[in-house]
Amino acid sequence: MPHTGIVLALLGAHLALFLILIGHWIASAGFFPRAVEKVAAVYEERPIRAALLGLFTYGPLFAILLNAAKLGGAALVGVAIGFGALLVGFIGTAGLALVIGRNLSKDAPLWNQSLRGSVVLALVFITPFVGSFFLLHIGLASGFGAVLMAKPWKSAAPAPEALA
Repeated sequence: MPHTGIVLALLGAHLALFLILIGHWIASAGFFPRAVEKVAAVYEERPIRAALLGLFTYGPLFAILLNAAKLGGAALVGVAIGFGALLVGFIGTAGLALVIGRNLSKDAPLWNQSLRGSVVLALVFITPFVGSFFLLHIGLASGFGAVLMAKPWKSAAPAPEALA
């Protein structure tokens, strides 16, 4: 029965993608909690703007990754740019997962909210066809845009006064 093997292979691939997505989002929330909080605030205030900004900035960077083989000697730079954008997109979508988790369980600890939101978001993203070919890429692009809007690299502390 070759069909059973194909079905089980596809099921295994989807399960692996599910666990990888959850792992990235939980690790992002654990490594960069303040950044994920800032990105979650952006998603709560302006999610459409984050998605549009992400589409116009993340899209070309991801296209560089897909066409890295055609760049010749600069292929390594193209791969680094593309995977860097992908990593920033994962950090940004960790904020989206946190927003979903907060709406599901308001009184739970941060890691539990992040886990619940990650599971729901991963299930949406691995849905065949619509999820994996469309929503996953829109989600990563909006995460990239939300990180750009949140500017987590900027400190919230006031600037020091000039010495006179």
